[in-house]
Amino acid sequence: MKRFLVHWIAMFSVIWTFIEFAGFFFERDGSPVKPPVWAALLIGIALALWMSRPRLTRTVKLQDKDITLQITVHDVFRVGGGAVIVPSNVLFKHDHLDEGAVQAQLRNQFYENPAAFERVLEDALKHEPSEMITLQGNQVRKYPIGTAARLELNSAKVKGAYIVATAELNEYGRAIPNREQFRTALNSLWDYIGKRGRKEHLIIPVIGSGRNRLNVNRYELIHDIVNTFMLAVECCKFSEKLTIVIHPDAFMRNRYDLEEMEEYLRYVSKFEV
Repeated sequence: MKRFLVHWIAMFSVIWTFIEFAGFFFERDGSPVKPPVWAALLIGIALALWMSRPRLTRTVKLQDKDITLQITVHDVFRVGGGAVIVPSNVLFKHDHLDEGAVQAQLRNQFYENPAAFERVLEDALKHEPSEMITLQGNQVRKYPIGTAARLELNSAKVKGAYIVATAELNEYGRAIPNREQFRTALNSLWDYIGKRGRKEHLIIPVIGSGRNRLNVNRYELIHDIVNTFMLAVECCKFSEKLTIVIHPDAFMRNRYDLEEMEEYLRYVSKFEV
């Protein structure tokens, strides 16, 4: 509200100054030509509302590089124009996921049923190194942290998805929080995309805070994502745009400051750290 009032006062002052200036030069029947005060008030309110609107997307161009970093509040599968990065566990297990998990959204939105998703996933991972382990009495295939695979999606909006193992599981099938493994997974992902992926717009949710159970805030997770990405593109420019997506529910619940996040991106673009 305070921001709106500041913009409204500023806009009304500018508009009224212009009206007074115009009235000095233009007359009709010997009187200055001036619009009614209510018109100036309404125009000022409209402009103030437009200026006070929340800017939910922040974009920064890296200096001396043809690379763009972006933060946006959106649904990760509605950003469009690129490939979405989807976190998973080292078993690529998805039957226990709630509907809000990114991997569950991928499965439910782009595949007929869980079995169809499982078949595509197994085919994408069939050449990746793995080992058989026992979890809760079942024999399952376990992959190293950072194992990644690209899934082609039959969608006009989303070109594909890179699914990556970011967390180990305990004996109860729950993620074991480990920030070092999380960073290792990111480094392995960028390496996979650089060597085996396509050069395209990459769209990544703020992974790590959900089922990874990392006890760090989203600012730190964004730092890990951006920092590992920047180090990777120094060696191999595999993408010209990285968009980090904050889900609207998380944004409203935690009241993240996009101004601070934009400043961080500008700092990265200036000092490349």
